[in-house]
Amino acid sequence: MPKIVNHEERKALIAKATWSVIAREGLGGASVRSIAKEANLSLGAVRHYFNTQEELLEFAMKLVEEQVTERIIEHTKQPLPPKQLTLNMLMELVPVGERIVEMQVWLEYVSYKLRKKNLQEDAVHDGIVFIINQLNDAGLLKKGLNLEEEIIRLHALIDGLALHLLMGVVPIDADKIEALIKRELDRIFLEG
Repeated sequence: MPKIVNHEERKALIAKATWSVIAREGLGGASVRSIAKEANLSLGAVRHYFNTQEELLEFAMKLVEEQVTERIIEHTKQPLPPKQLTLNMLMELVPVGERIVEMQVWLEYVSYKLRKKNLQEDAVHDGIVFIINQLNDAGLLKKGLNLEEEIIRLHALIDGLALHLLMGVVPIDADKIEALIKRELDRIFLEG
């Protein structure tokens, strides 16, 4: 009797193996051969799902985005005050704990797309634009803010913190990161 393979699970396994290789060896080490070895699959099995390295990288990045999005959506299901909800959502964009690998992969991928001059969107930026606009539309932000500048400022804070964490040069823990983001939210939120 032939073995039944769940193709979506197999593709996710390959994508997560891709993350591990990228986190350990960088994008340059993420050959189809090294990914197949990491996933404990044959080269042919990997090529069955992904014809090119580009397809594999695109899928691996899509999976990162989906996981982060799912975690953010989970926060929205909790009955939290808007500022705390926003803080929790933004913390999902910062590489603490198990999210370090996601950010390593994300930065490698963005660098790759920049080198190819093919970076067309930034999911972190899009997410921050969405959050700020939602908060503003709900009347939760201070009046007179320049929303475009606030988006840039918050995006720079999140990206800067992420980079500092990955570099490991500046010692900073999750509590300090949370306090810095909270301080920024305190600055733009209406009191309360």
